[in-house]
Amino acid sequence: MYKLAVLDIDGTLIDNKGNISKKTMQTITNVNQSREIVTICTGRNIRKALPVAKKAGIKVPIACIDGAVLVEPETGNIIEGLELSEYEIDLILSSAQGKEVFVEINTGYIYHKFAENEKDYHYDIFNKRTLLGRIKSYIGGVRYIKNWKQLKAVSSPIYQIVIAGKANVISEIKSAIQQGDCSRIDIREHLWDKYLFINRKGGNKASGVQRLCKYFNVTMEETIAIGDDRNDIDMLEEVGLGIAMGNAHENIQKIADYVTASNEENGVALALEKFLLKK
Repeated sequence: MYKLAVLDIDGTLIDNKGNISKKTMQTITNVNQSREIVTICTGRNIRKALPVAKKAGIKVPIACIDGAVLVEPETGNIIEGLELSEYEIDLILSSAQGKEVFVEINTGYIYHKFAENEKDYHYDIFNKRTLLGRIKSYIGGVRYIKNWKQLKAVSSPIYQIVIAGKANVISEIKSAIQQGDCSRIDIREHLWDKYLFINRKGGNKASGVQRLCKYFNVTMEETIAIGDDRNDIDMLEEVGLGIAMGNAHENIQKIADYVTASNEENGVALALEKFLLKK
């Protein structure tokens, strides 16, 4: 019945130390040999997602940046990308300029990050701002920007802009953006508290899975999605079988059709065995 399985990465495919278990890798190989398809739909950018896909043995196209980009893992070539326009980028950044916020621009391979005030870098939760942290971030594709002028000069394509700050400031920025022509963008504020995730319309996991289905000539009803976080909710709801990880928040588990074991207990492998390998 099911022909395609789409996996989230963090908290799902990988464990809490960032590893993929041998059992999970072997199960993905077994599914591929049975002619079903296993792929990825992740919030990570291309640079951060490709090594995981390679380690998992996934050679078919994957979706990155919450589904905004489809990429071929073996070549790194972008099959399809939902870019923000120059007008939309300027509208978003101008609405945030001068306010106490942290901004992250995602160009697919590089994260460009900026905060005018050092204290607002606490929203950059993946870097503790130590020297070692900065070096690791640079190697991992993070560039810290010095001022608004440089931030606005970041080259296209830009697939996602994230803005974080106090709740009232975030609300002001959202209202300012909505006063412009934002008909082609989505502003998601439900993923993390005090953060705005801004993409072109269709830059969400459900739409990313739909485009993967089209590529593989598979229907959404023939598709399984497995995830653990808020940005996974839409894809879990729209596929034929939405599976939540055992480590997912209770609210995620409630909307899922099935709950598997946690990411520390081979939850992905067990779900693939049950619904694709029929073990």
